[in-house]
Amino acid sequence: MSGKTGGLRTPLTRVRFLGTAQKGTGEARLIHVTGLANILLGLYFVWLILDVLHKDYNGVRATLGNPINAILLLAFILSGIVHMEIGMRSVIVDYVDGRMRALALMANTCFCALLAVACVYATLRVSFT
Repeated sequence: MSGKTGGLRTPLTRVRFLGTAQKGTGEARLIHVTGLANILLGLYFVWLILDVLHKDYNGVRATLGNPINAILLLAFILSGIVHMEIGMRSVIVDYVDGRMRALALMANTCFCALLAVACVYATLRVSFT
């Protein structure tokens, strides 16, 4: 290596403050953990849907009134939304440039947050009423 500071970074990336991702490993682990959780919780979700398929509203309320069912359903919803947000963020960072990248990242975060709030509200409303 030469005695230059900055290692393998080019002068242009030093000016733009670009370099190593620094968060890539954490995101990769989180996407793998949420993917595995989605598989396991997805199997539970299929079982839950098959269980409530022929029940009326009161039967569904009774099933979701069980805390285990409500918690696992919320875990499935939130794990899926986190997985979706990370995946869409990586697609946006890879394929969108310039000012539209910042707008797309904000829209992605806002959409995922609103979707999470709506799903949690609907699940809790059905399970507690």
